[in-house]
Amino acid sequence: MPRHPALSALAQEPVPVPFGLTKTEKTVIVQPEEPDLEPSPDPDEPWWADLENLDKTQEFQDRSRKLGKGKPARRRTVSQLYAASDIDFKNDQITFIDKGLEELHTRGLVKEVLWQLKSGKEATVYVCEGQTGLVAAKLYVDSRVRGFKDDALYREGRFVQDARIKKAIDQRSETGISSQNFLWVQEEFMQLHALYSAGVRVPKPLAHEASVILMEFIGDENEVAQRVADARLTREEAEVAFAQSLEQYARILSTGRVHGDFSTFNLLWWKGECVVIDFPQVVSIKQPTAKMILERDIQGLCRTFSTFGIKKDWQAALKIIQAKARALQTTMLTEEMENIL
Repeated sequence: MPRHPALSALAQEPVPVPFGLTKTEKTVIVQPEEPDLEPSPDPDEPWWADLENLDKTQEFQDRSRKLGKGKPARRRTVSQLYAASDIDFKNDQITFIDKGLEELHTRGLVKEVLWQLKSGKEATVYVCEGQTGLVAAKLYVDSRVRGFKDDALYREGRFVQDARIKKAIDQRSETGISSQNFLWVQEEFMQLHALYSAGVRVPKPLAHEASVILMEFIGDENEVAQRVADARLTREEAEVAFAQSLEQYARILSTGRVHGDFSTFNLLWWKGECVVIDFPQVVSIKQPTAKMILERDIQGLCRTFSTFGIKKDWQAALKIIQAKARALQTTMLTEEMENIL
């Protein structure tokens, strides 16, 4: 199925390569073999080459609206995702209003949207029937109404090497908004793919189209994984969850990344295991603000675990993470790693 040129050109290197750091010895979580649903990006063309000439048919649903006039809806119910003629769900030829969902449906990856799982400041997650079972579809909100406004901190040094696109994003022009939306979705998919490949316990990425990321559903037909913040954990379970969260963050850090929003609100608890979620704000340790973001992450983690009676000093927790991350490095550390570990 043809892909939008802006999406196929975003990555300069194959997806799994983590910021060009030294290779680490990694423990990969063994999962059943599944087909590779997402084609690899074309590495021969600069990622920004076609952003200024985005195919209007591939833009977000409300791109035709002018800035400040009739902003797109922040959230949509399941019935609002379907074309009007399909709301009764009796039409065998169902179609989706959202272009990303419709493309995934055309590819056979999404058969039906079943229910809304959660709605946040950046996106709404829906549970769908996929090819072989339940999958999760994360639909991003148009950046004009997205609650997560302060993304300049995370974009610094990451997205925009082309000055024209950077200026358009900073000025929030129509071209800039379109570029930012595509880049934000692409960024999370790339980070999710790289972290999963490095053995971090995250939902397995399956595919992405336009404003949608399709990934593994954490749960089953009878139960949905809860956020750690919402789970009724015993003191012993909370201790286990905290220790696992440090281990997972160390694995993230060992790949040269900082999560950017790490707390019990972005950890799922499923069958005694912590699963890390939400990655659009991930930054490289090469970024000047990486150390500050890392420290803020661990402060937030310790603060949110305190609701379970787990009182931990964030600086001590950070030292544990740094030591674990250093142990995962089997070759000479890069200068950036030396500075942050």
